[in-house]
Amino acid sequence: MVKKLGATETINNTAEDPVKAIKEIVPRGVTYAIDTTGNTGVIKSAIDSLATAGECVLLGVCGDITLNLMNDILSESKKISGVVEGDSNPQEFIPQLVKYYKQAKFPLDKLVKYYDFADINQVIADSTNGKVIKPIIKIDPELAK
Repeated sequence: MVKKLGATETINNTAEDPVKAIKEIVPRGVTYAIDTTGNTGVIKSAIDSLATAGECVLLGVCGDITLNLMNDILSESKKISGVVEGDSNPQEFIPQLVKYYKQAKFPLDKLVKYYDFADINQVIADSTNGKVIKPIIKIDPELAK
């Protein structure tokens, strides 16, 4: 899916060490890493894949993570930033997304998939295995009462 959306590289972290794979592609490390998973192992790999003065941005909520501040952050002047709800101004951001969608620059239709509430177990499975990026559950108005 991400290749269709413009990704130039993909890494399957169940088949290979993601940090090693990233450093093979970008030997000095990446300038930015963005985590949307909240998975502490993924976050640690993202930090480890950074170049000197690189920045890891965290979008997902995560649990406790153990870092050695000297080795993992300070020695290479790395940064970690948190983003809450996109850190955007909705009055500007949403119209911009609509504009991009109308210009075919934001492939919303490829990012979302609609499910009936009765298929909640399929939603969880598809989301877990990566079949869908953003599942949207349709709730019968009668159930919402």
